[in-house]
Amino acid sequence: MSVSAPPAPLLLIDDDESVRLSYGGALRAAGYALAEAADGEEGLARIEELRPELILLDVDMPRRNGWETLETLRRRGHHQPVVMLTGATETSDKVRGLGAGADDYLCKPCDKRELLARVNAILRRSRPPMPALPTLRFGATTVDLPQRQAWRGDQPVALTRTEFALLELFARHAGRPLTREFLLEKIWGYDSGVNTRTLDTHIWRLRRKLGEPQGAPRWLTSVTGGGYRLDSAATESAAD
Repeated sequence: MSVSAPPAPLLLIDDDESVRLSYGGALRAAGYALAEAADGEEGLARIEELRPELILLDVDMPRRNGWETLETLRRRGHHQPVVMLTGATETSDKVRGLGAGADDYLCKPCDKRELLARVNAILRRSRPPMPALPTLRFGATTVDLPQRQAWRGDQPVALTRTEFALLELFARHAGRPLTREFLLEKIWGYDSGVNTRTLDTHIWRLRRKLGEPQGAPRWLTSVTGGGYRLDSAATESAAD
């Protein structure tokens, strides 16, 4: 069962295989998921299929060039940021690209560090800010996630870095079931195929520290099929 969709990939549309290999390798090495297309027609189909987070779009391509591709995707209501890639260096070309709805313009060949810097900057501007972390309340136990502090009554509760990380992840997905695979990958970086009881051990210890009723947890519950869920009441009560 999938509970959190993976981040949308970036899409590189360029008919030059060497460019896709070079720029694609740099983006993947930087940790981005990346899909590719060899021309505008294929690119538009992949945009409909993948809804990429950002599009790197070559200008001179067969079947449908970059200008036509950009015009079509904007007409279809796709508003993802687009970086135009071209060998042309004339100012008029840059003006045309930005005027057509592109967000940035890169002349090929460009330094891979500049490519990554431009992509990073655009994504920072386009991504919504992360919501502020709440203070959680589990009955008599309070966990201040922003300050990384916890206490029951006036007595401090010692939580580890991993336990705080788990609670932060649960808080950002309060009320939603999170699979074991998702939690293991996000907290420990394990592949989905890893078979380990590490997560269950940490959840058991965390429940004890939070004062969960033994054998009948109220706030951090198991879900059918494997995984856990934080009751949204733990975050709602923090806003009272």
